[in-house]
Amino acid sequence: RNSDELESKHFALRSADYAWQLFLAAVAILLLNIPLGTFVHTRALLIALIYVSSRLAPPGSQTSFFGLVTFPLIYLPYMLVGLDLLMGGPGAAAVSVSGAVVGHLWWWGVWDTGALRSWGTAPAWLQAFLAPPGGVAAAANIGGGVHVVPPRRLREEAATTTGIRGHNWGSGRRLGE
Repeated sequence: RNSDELESKHFALRSADYAWQLFLAAVAILLLNIPLGTFVHTRALLIALIYVSSRLAPPGSQTSFFGLVTFPLIYLPYMLVGLDLLMGGPGAAAVSVSGAVVGHLWWWGVWDTGALRSWGTAPAWLQAFLAPPGGVAAAANIGGGVHVVPPRRLREEAATTTGIRGHNWGSGRRLGE
């Protein structure tokens, strides 16, 4: 959910920048976790994504934890690090902290101060690879969601082209004949 929200809202029409920043975040997480000797880094990347999306959320946004506790969304990454400490011990919490550190650098460097914004811009080859066919004007699905053609319109179009109104079930046969 967080990644989809980041790509559709904050990185609209900039999928290449989002992919590049995700790549840089993954590399930074790998480098930070070398001393820990860990093999699985998905939790750290998830914490980094949650950190960025919670910082970019509107001020005063709330979230509920299992429907029991409601707290400001900005504290969600810290709650998840605390849960990792309780459930996985210090090693799991250290991996999650590396994700929070990368998430903070990502938010601070690209969104807050802009000090790392030049690093967050995707190279030209990646922008060309991920560009929508036909350029920016061809990106018709901006804003997400599914674009549905109403059934009534399809029925009316079929009726005008074939001359048949309603369903053509045929003459039919009774059972047993």
